[in-house]
Amino acid sequence: MRVYFETNKGLMRENNEDNFIVEETDRYNLYAVADGMGGHKAGEVASSIAIDIIKDCFIKSFESEEFKAPTFIIESISKANDEIRKESLNKEEYAGMGTTITMAVVDHSIKTAYIGNVGDSRAYIIKDDVIEQITEDHTYVHELLKDGRITTEEAKTHPKRNVITRAVGSEDFVHADIFEIEVENDIMLLCTDGLTTHLSDDKIKETIKEYGSSESVQRLIKSANDNGGTDNITIIIVDNTIRGETYDR
Repeated sequence: MRVYFETNKGLMRENNEDNFIVEETDRYNLYAVADGMGGHKAGEVASSIAIDIIKDCFIKSFESEEFKAPTFIIESISKANDEIRKESLNKEEYAGMGTTITMAVVDHSIKTAYIGNVGDSRAYIIKDDVIEQITEDHTYVHELLKDGRITTEEAKTHPKRNVITRAVGSEDFVHADIFEIEVENDIMLLCTDGLTTHLSDDKIKETIKEYGSSESVQRLIKSANDNGGTDNITIIIVDNTIRGETYDR
């Protein structure tokens, strides 16, 4: 398993409100991306709080015989939600701040990844020349799409396409979606919407296929910036392919 990652503030933002985790152990690996929101750098604060809490919870619990990845995901996100909520209520400059979270805990012993998400940062799996989005966006536009009220093409330019319907820190309680997937001879990609706003799923897949996992991180960031760079961009690529496969360069 090889891991490649990078964060970039893009072309339009004054600061980078994204944060991420890459934490690897003998049995479990933890990967997460967070995209903060809120004025006066509050988004940066929110994503930092979430990432710090999730990492701390992981370090304190992964060696326990009682460790269960889905439980850890739910509890660590809940704890992050409580702390962000407290800060936003107690400090006027942080009022209304929140963050997305997409995280994966990979259990090497059973070749399984447990993925949790809140918001519109995404997790993908690329295997056998197919890219599949594992997470579901918690956005107003995605709700319209599910209800059949707009088309996929209309969603790309909808004026409310960036409106989040679920975020860590925005409510007293936050519900995280949990997914369990097999990881073997594939690519897992975690990213914030600074990437997916500007690049289609097929463009992401073809870039990784052409340039390999290592070089693709910078290639994808450059492509997103070339197409507008309107947001911060964070990418984690986890390469589980056998050496010599298409994606290994």
